[in-house]
Amino acid sequence: MAAPSDPPRGARAESWPRGVVAGLAFLLAAGIALRFIATSPLWLDEAQTVDIAHRSVSGLLSALRHDGAPPLYYLLLHGWMAVFGTSNLAVRALSGLCSLATLPLLWVLGRRLGFARSVAGVAVLLLATSPFAVRYATETRMYSLVILLTVLAGLSYERLCRTGRPLDIVAAGVVTGALLLTHYWSLFLFAVLGACALWLAVRRGDRRGWRAVAAMLVGAALFAPWLPSFAYQAAHTGAPWGAPPSLGTVLQSPTAWAGHGLLATGMVLGFLYYALLAVAIAGQTAPGGVLIGRPRRTASSLLIALVAATMGVAVAVSAVQRSAYASRYSAVVLAPFLLAIAAAVGVLPARARRPVVGLAAVLGVAVGATYAGQTRTEAAQVASALASAAPGDVVVFCPDQLGPAVHRLAPTSGRQVVFPTLGSAAMVDWVDYKARNEAADPAAFTKRVLSLVGGSAVYLVYRDGYPTVGDKCGEIYAALAASRGTPQVLVHDNRHSFEEERLVRFASR
Repeated sequence: MAAPSDPPRGARAESWPRGVVAGLAFLLAAGIALRFIATSPLWLDEAQTVDIAHRSVSGLLSALRHDGAPPLYYLLLHGWMAVFGTSNLAVRALSGLCSLATLPLLWVLGRRLGFARSVAGVAVLLLATSPFAVRYATETRMYSLVILLTVLAGLSYERLCRTGRPLDIVAAGVVTGALLLTHYWSLFLFAVLGACALWLAVRRGDRRGWRAVAAMLVGAALFAPWLPSFAYQAAHTGAPWGAPPSLGTVLQSPTAWAGHGLLATGMVLGFLYYALLAVAIAGQTAPGGVLIGRPRRTASSLLIALVAATMGVAVAVSAVQRSAYASRYSAVVLAPFLLAIAAAVGVLPARARRPVVGLAAVLGVAVGATYAGQTRTEAAQVASALASAAPGDVVVFCPDQLGPAVHRLAPTSGRQVVFPTLGSAAMVDWVDYKARNEAADPAAFTKRVLSLVGGSAVYLVYRDGYPTVGDKCGEIYAALAASRGTPQVLVHDNRHSFEEERLVRFASR
């Protein structure tokens, strides 16, 4: 049943001019196309993901204990690469297709929740042109799958509440388990949904609450075999490269979803998101405009409450555990947010709806194009320069986070080692990462490198300022220069690249 302020399911659809519809269709197509045109080489997170997924299943599961992620996306990518290969286009296409599949499912979810066709259509357009969605549709990471699974979770639980059939309990449970095994922040989403379900069941005596609880228990049972690895990761990996989230993290989420584009396009889109957010929470149609008053219990405001509660629980738990936050974790609540602000468009005066929807789509495509075309790493330049390295030369990566992207492109160029372990450059080992780096001695490490290399050349791929590493890479550079003299600079760091790095060569002797 539709909420009071949302257009009812049977309401007559608003008629928009053909020119407007054609323009919006073009923007929809542009948003879809952007999901498949990224040309930059894979950066750290993507290269590491591919390296892990390319291993045997047992090796994949073992490697994930040292990475900190759950296994489902990696297993899917493992099978995907077995069929389509490991090229940049192939490995990114899985994320692009997950993102593409989400679009029609979001429309169905909007209709199932009682929103009008126009609202469901606007939600699809907002997701298609979302800079956040475009960015992670072009990365070999699990976040597009997260968004897809959250929409599937909404559909499965809505169906479960309508039918109550045992098979629907199992289906919702399978989706729950899949989401838990894709990203750990889904734990916070289901904590909120579980609390709501228990309240319905215990306080209201509503059988739908018990059905939802049963489905979540099925999902928990599917997650249970992974619990030992999850416990190990929680104790030893975390995210040592960032700071814990705060209340501001919740409030700034729309800004993160709007992204950063040229000419302040991301800033304007973020402002538009906040304006629609206010309308979604407390907006009412009024003569000549919109009246913002007390929050009302509408379908859109309830979706925003779900978003806020999930982010709030996540922030509280992360603050207690001192675990870091990255905006990509919020993928778990992007879909309900966009559906809610799409409903807010319907509250606007008729004359404002088309310009607002068009502006949001244009800005989204503009920022999304920036992400799709972004140079994410200088790994290609470094790999090209390393082609001249002799088999006996040593290539040092400091920090080790610069290793995976280059190693993927030039795995046999010299003997590649990382600071501070002298281990493989193929994958970053996040276990006790902060303690290991802080305890490392750059001078002692340099002596080990010089002993290892003998009279051959030393290549240093480095960048100072990484969390937990600080200026230690610069100290290694200075120690090598003291021993081998001034190096030749082969690749300069590019401030326009997401992953900056510099390559120097210390001559053989």
